[in-house]
Amino acid sequence: MIDGYTHCGLSKYRPIAEVRAVLASAGVERAVLCQHLGEYDNHYLAEVVAGEPAKFAAICLVDPVQESATSELEDWQATGRFRGVRLVAQWLSGHESLWARAVELGLILVVYAPQGMAHAAPTIGRFAAAHPDARLVVTHLGNPQVSPGEPLANDLLRLAAVPGVFIQLSGLGQFCEYPYLQLAELVRSIVAEFGASRIYWGSNFPVCGDRVAYERELELVKSGPWGLNSEQIHSILTQTAAALWFPGQGGPEGCPAVRNKPSREGVER
Repeated sequence: MIDGYTHCGLSKYRPIAEVRAVLASAGVERAVLCQHLGEYDNHYLAEVVAGEPAKFAAICLVDPVQESATSELEDWQATGRFRGVRLVAQWLSGHESLWARAVELGLILVVYAPQGMAHAAPTIGRFAAAHPDARLVVTHLGNPQVSPGEPLANDLLRLAAVPGVFIQLSGLGQFCEYPYLQLAELVRSIVAEFGASRIYWGSNFPVCGDRVAYERELELVKSGPWGLNSEQIHSILTQTAAALWFPGQGGPEGCPAVRNKPSREGVER
């Protein structure tokens, strides 16, 4: 299994030793380490990946308003320690040349949409259309806006026809209480429209809580809620993240879902 999105650090969140302990307790073999917003010094993550490149992949962060942003991005990519770069959705339109360069460098764009997909989906769609080789991961189900008694907007589904867009099943506890019943229909729709080969799980540790909360959420995904069958669960917990973040390291080579039109998988109900 692969945790496709966890944080670690020295100035914020937990050092890698604590992350490694939680992974081991839950039986998770690999993880993708995502830099937290506001931290543009990526040396710590680079050191972690250098020490265990088969176990960890990393996502760097650069400050797009700095004149040196492009050269810094190139420098971090040149270390060979980063497969992705994190950005806030509204940065896509304001700094398109920077992210176009990231695509040229082969980096995955990991997109955080704090205002939800009603604002972000058109911007992401336009960028993907202009840069067909781009791979964009929308984190935390696109930050759904959950209001008691009101249906969830499905703006994220507008991106299902864009082959280079992937969805991260993460951060659920930020939007409603476990076992996330208010998100059930949205997740079902995302699986049906995107296909499990374009979805992967991430814990968002330690934002998700302690080790007990981590294991509880992982067990929920493994149990097949939202009508998931065993093949879909395997894709979401292993195959999709392996293809994106660990190609050639015991996972599928490349990422065919990027190149082909998306398939629509049925969801067991």
